[in-house]
Amino acid sequence: MNVLRRAWFPVTAGLLALILIGGLVYWFWWGYTRLPISDRAPDVQLQTLNGEQVSFHEHAGKVRLVEFYYAKCPDICPVTTANMVQIQNRLKEKGLFGTEVEFVSITFDPTNDTPDVIREYANRLGIDPSGWLLLTGTEEQTKKAAEDFGVYVQKEADGTFTHSVTSLQLVDEKNNIRKTYKMGEGMPVEEVYSDIMNLLND
Repeated sequence: MNVLRRAWFPVTAGLLALILIGGLVYWFWWGYTRLPISDRAPDVQLQTLNGEQVSFHEHAGKVRLVEFYYAKCPDICPVTTANMVQIQNRLKEKGLFGTEVEFVSITFDPTNDTPDVIREYANRLGIDPSGWLLLTGTEEQTKKAAEDFGVYVQKEADGTFTHSVTSLQLVDEKNNIRKTYKMGEGMPVEEVYSDIMNLLND
């Protein structure tokens, strides 16, 4: 009996080691990299620059990075958009931009951000409209869109806006919000790019 116990001990120890290693590998490659679902993206109703009505949920099927901004913003918004353009260009190199990944920018200043103003903003910062949806609407619609996404926006007397600096959100193919990021100088560009790639590989 003692001989049998001694014979089975290394086998049992080996199996336990394999289970432990397998669990660690699973956690690292699946559990660690997998992004949790934080909320359901709202089905906001807005318009393209050509006046076409758009339902956010209709664009399911792609990973989307959603930004709230206004074109006259002196700092946070243009820095965020410029960072997004960096990611856009990297995704284009892989043939993913516009096919599997889409960026969405929603103005919360539709009175001043006319289609022409937004087009100028997009051209100046290097936005590629083939994979980047630029949305607007009435003040009521854009305000509701921001609120539905959990973004705080307050219009000041001088025409500027106070808004959440965490109003950049990553949405998966099934309209689930998977992560929210800081905007401006604090935007974690590499993390955003990595998270997009992880969602594509889920």
